[in-house]
Amino acid sequence: MSLDVPTPTAPTIYREARDEQYESDVDKRADLQSYLDDEENAWEEGFSDWANETALSADAYRIALDLGFIEEFDFYWSPEREEVEYETPEIPDEWEDKERYAEVDSWSTVSAINEELDELGETVAGLLTDYYVEWGSERDIVETFGDQYNGRDDAMPENIREDSRYEVD
Repeated sequence: MSLDVPTPTAPTIYREARDEQYESDVDKRADLQSYLDDEENAWEEGFSDWANETALSADAYRIALDLGFIEEFDFYWSPEREEVEYETPEIPDEWEDKERYAEVDSWSTVSAINEELDELGETVAGLLTDYYVEWGSERDIVETFGDQYNGRDDAMPENIREDSRYEVD
């Protein structure tokens, strides 16, 4: 199944309130924000991938959109796991008692929205980790293969340039 809706604006993850939570990663959060909505537009790509696969109905999606859940997504770098993680907004268990959720009509709608928005977060976070963020991967490559240089690499150390095993044009 798929969801045929326009891509909403990327969530703003680089906010002062959130930055206090993640003081050590403010720069990385700013980078993630630019990956989400600047030239790279990872949000649009991830949303499109998710929309093509989601089982969420257009009505349930509209409810999530009306509740402001898209804007509440958060993406952040996890140095321990060396990947982008996410926090997904969700409808709470006591949704029936709150006026904010008046449009929600059943537990199946709650489950569908919560599960599918989690899938959206997972899709976008995975895309950011795999294709955009290189904070953890460079170190892994060097540990596995050693320093790699090409013939036009200005960053090649002098001692390697002078080594006869490496021919530099």
